[in-house]
Amino acid sequence: MNMSNRLYAFGVSGNPIVQVLSLLAFGVALIGAVLMGAVILSFLFGVAVVGAIAFSIRMWWLKRRLGRRPGSAAGRSQGRLIHTEYTVVTERSVPPGRSD
Repeated sequence: MNMSNRLYAFGVSGNPIVQVLSLLAFGVALIGAVLMGAVILSFLFGVAVVGAIAFSIRMWWLKRRLGRRPGSAAGRSQGRLIHTEYTVVTERSVPPGRSD
């Protein structure tokens, strides 16, 4: 028997019952893959949301803590205004050739 003349078709069956069952199995596998992808995607989204909330709470806490520190810039600038006198001093021009 010559094997090179045989038609090899993997997974092709002439039986309609086997074809319907294979389509159903493929459909179930496809739905399972889509659902598993949705579960993984929602898990990653949830981790990202929790991370963003934790980061924003940490930033709020640090800003609050820096604002309470005595002697901080925020504490010093509240209500204190210094009045003073000043004199405008202009630079004198140096003639060319002299370096003072």
